[in-house]
Amino acid sequence: MKRTLGAAALALASLAGAGPASAEIVARAVKADLTKPDPKAAYWQKAPVEKVSLLAQPMAIPRPATTLTSEVSVQAVHDDQWLAVRLTWKDADLSEAGRLGEFSDAAAIQFPVKSNEAPPPVFMGAKDNPVHIYHWRAQYQRDKLRGKPTMKDLYPNLSIDIYPLEFKDPGSLGETPTAAREQFSPGVAEGNPQSYAKTGVDEIVAEGFSTSSVQEGHGSAAEGAWANGEWSVVITRRLANEGGSTLKVGAGSFMGFAVWQGGAAEVGSRKSVTMIWTPLRVDGTQLALGVAP
Repeated sequence: MKRTLGAAALALASLAGAGPASAEIVARAVKADLTKPDPKAAYWQKAPVEKVSLLAQPMAIPRPATTLTSEVSVQAVHDDQWLAVRLTWKDADLSEAGRLGEFSDAAAIQFPVKSNEAPPPVFMGAKDNPVHIYHWRAQYQRDKLRGKPTMKDLYPNLSIDIYPLEFKDPGSLGETPTAAREQFSPGVAEGNPQSYAKTGVDEIVAEGFSTSSVQEGHGSAAEGAWANGEWSVVITRRLANEGGSTLKVGAGSFMGFAVWQGGAAEVGSRKSVTMIWTPLRVDGTQLALGVAP
């Protein structure tokens, strides 16, 4: 039996091929060290704010039943070498995925790689036309501040003599503690970027659905602050990235956004996303901190 496209499918097809949104994120110049992300820095009080709409991810399965994050506020500044993007959204619960079956709050920003004038489909790019994604998780921030959960944290009723990854002594052959532990970490031995310590953000390249590849090495950092049911997360990245997206002062590009509410079981494809590219302009004008922008 021949199938026909329903109204929802036609709407999605239209969105996938649509041009950029009319709103524009303007990144003004600041005199600050943007290699250190700071959600509470004074310049955010004056940086222009753009509210960007999100929708429950409608393409891949499983998808959320409802849109949990319908809007994210976006600000951006640069120092001629680094771009810092601040995302603010409502989330009633702080979720850090500390136990099995729990998921982390998260957010991501996305840039085109090949062309800043004609970006690929916003849905994670296309074959031979990739996107560059910066993915922050509250889980990574918790691990950085308090250390990774131990096997005993994950399995409270576990009974063992010793677990190699938590073995702190050098070992009988004189290895350093790190070297002794890494004998039991095949991911590190094989160079899997997911096996290394996180800086708070993953850098990912994708060429469409199910093609996400975490990149080794980081030209980025992130820091988040949760208070009174709201996240403020700053992701900072180099303007120029060899093999990734490149931005230039005085020129434009585009951005896409995604937010996960871990406490509501959002993980993987279950998320709120932008359905269309949002224009970005890296402006050479200095942000006036003494007056409103």
